[in-house]
Amino acid sequence: MEQYGLEELAASAEAVVAGLGPLAAGLAGLAAEAGRAVTLEAMEALVWERGRELLCGLVQLSLDAQAEREVRLPAVTGADGVPRACAERGHSRTVVTRLGEVAVSRIGYRSKIKKVPALFPRDAVLNLPPRGYSWALQQLAEMFCRSVSFEQGHEFVAAATGVSVGRRQLEQIMVAAASDAERFCQDLDRAAVLQAGQQQQQQEEEEEEEEGQEKGLPPLGISADGKGVAMRPEARRPETARKAAGRPGQAFARRLGTGQKSGSKRIAETGAVFDVLPPDGEQGPRTPEQIMGRAPGQPAPDGPRAANRWYIADITASCAETIAALLDHAERRDPGHARTWIALVDGANHQIDVITAEAARRDVTITILIDFIHVIGYLRKAAWCFHPARDPAAGDWVTAQGLAILHGRTPEVIARIEAAAAADPPRPGSEHAKIIRTTLTYLRNKQPYLDYPRALANGWPIATGVIEGACRHLVQDRMGITGARWGLEGAQAMLWLRAINASGDHDAYWDWHIQQEHQRNHLSRYQDPSLALAA
Repeated sequence: MEQYGLEELAASAEAVVAGLGPLAAGLAGLAAEAGRAVTLEAMEALVWERGRELLCGLVQLSLDAQAEREVRLPAVTGADGVPRACAERGHSRTVVTRLGEVAVSRIGYRSKIKKVPALFPRDAVLNLPPRGYSWALQQLAEMFCRSVSFEQGHEFVAAATGVSVGRRQLEQIMVAAASDAERFCQDLDRAAVLQAGQQQQQQEEEEEEEEGQEKGLPPLGISADGKGVAMRPEARRPETARKAAGRPGQAFARRLGTGQKSGSKRIAETGAVFDVLPPDGEQGPRTPEQIMGRAPGQPAPDGPRAANRWYIADITASCAETIAALLDHAERRDPGHARTWIALVDGANHQIDVITAEAARRDVTITILIDFIHVIGYLRKAAWCFHPARDPAAGDWVTAQGLAILHGRTPEVIARIEAAAAADPPRPGSEHAKIIRTTLTYLRNKQPYLDYPRALANGWPIATGVIEGACRHLVQDRMGITGARWGLEGAQAMLWLRAINASGDHDAYWDWHIQQEHQRNHLSRYQDPSLALAA
């Protein structure tokens, strides 16, 4: 009786759409079989596996129906100017989708001239990918492999789709997926960037205009730093190899000695541009005492927020090139230089010099602030030069000097350290002597970039938490997986995709990337692209 009902259902479906009968009967049979399952787990597994096969059959049915309706074009001329007059039906190509393999049949147009490739206008209409995997499957693979290792990505793709994609194919998919990333970031629509960077501020301005108040645009934060990535030997920077060759030999047979480095890493320069917004709620500017002088257990005040973050991570470019690209994006957000620009750095001289030079070239004023956490690090090291080990007074000394620097009294701190060193001179050439000398040099040279009173009064950040977090999230969390060694092309592709995703542009980039692939793989092959799309 059940079989009779399935045959009747198949006949009815076949009357609606040719070829739909077996699929309709299969779906009804699956529903009956799932109803006999005992547990929800068994029911779900059955429907998931068999349902995928039925849906794949539906895609195949649609492709076959389109192939039958494909109209032969009177003439197809390639971009090379050679006409293809011979039309042949039945050319089939296999594409792996998220539901399984399908065969795409279409008309091929050939020339009688040898070695002139055939053209398939239907490929342009369907926007078939150059590889054997559909765009949807490639996007899914990219999302998985962007977050986890390629081995795990292979497992996740197989679990989600039932399709097995090899590791080498996954690596190729990632490299191809990032092929338009650099141009996407360079050609990012200016209006969209301005809207993203000022949308919240515009809302605040409208609210305050109702109250008769005026408020300027929020400050623009800029920060950059580097993070090492373990690379294959051929992908390391030449200067790294030269330095490694000039170092003494490895101290031990199986491990490095103290202070020795393998020289296997290449620095991935990471940067961020963001809007500096005040903390939520009614709160005045933070004071130095709220930052350094809080009682034990007292919560820290809310600091400024980093909104509308845009990231860049580049392992092929130099620090100077990355910072230039960073400021290019900052100018797209603020083309008229109407906003206050703040650069947060860790104190590296080269980084400061590059930012200063780029600011002068663009005729923009940038206030450079050194991360206060780095300053505290120098003070902590200096504290142990004047206090016994585990002496609680060392912590009080660091707090006192930190408060003085936050109040803008860096010369007083320098004088105190000099006086303490003169009162109890360290042994010449000792580690303490080196630490004191380094701390004093650091504070003297960095005084122009320690204007924390101004920063706190204006509600600016004084730490590089945004870029430190970016180095961990964008670079270390994925590139630093145990045992990973990267090639240059694969590493850069991964960094681009992770930076675009962290910036919130993944969906926009993927749509744009597929458009570029359509132009590159299909439309560019025809003398008249519109004719190809008419197939």
